[in-house]
Amino acid sequence: MALWDSKSNKIALFKKVPLFEGLTPRQVGQISRLADQVEVREGRRLATAGETGRELFIIVEGRATVETPRGRTVRLGRGDFFGEMSLIDGAVRSATVTADGPMKLLVIGQREFWELLNAAPSISKKIMSTLAARLRDADAAYSKVP
Repeated sequence: MALWDSKSNKIALFKKVPLFEGLTPRQVGQISRLADQVEVREGRRLATAGETGRELFIIVEGRATVETPRGRTVRLGRGDFFGEMSLIDGAVRSATVTADGPMKLLVIGQREFWELLNAAPSISKKIMSTLAARLRDADAAYSKVP
């Protein structure tokens, strides 16, 4: 059984996503069951800035490069994630993400995610609370910048 096929390993990766940090282990398990396992080749564009996004990606194996329209570059690896904002609001991607080599990913689609949230309002409430806290933190950090 591959590392990413293990239920406990999937749940451990989902627990690292700040969007899900307030959830119980059972709730994280519910979300992890929505994830599809995907393998991609080197050079594959996973997200494109300005295009509509409808998935959350969690990196199981491999590395990716994130490039923002303002020229900022970030490298992502195992356990890192991207696409959480588009998962929530379905808006355009804020960055372009490209696979640096072969990758294994867990992917949650927006439709399945929202179906779960509609069926389990307690998960929605915890996620909204987490988002509000992250927004407050970002606002506080931004207002400290000269």
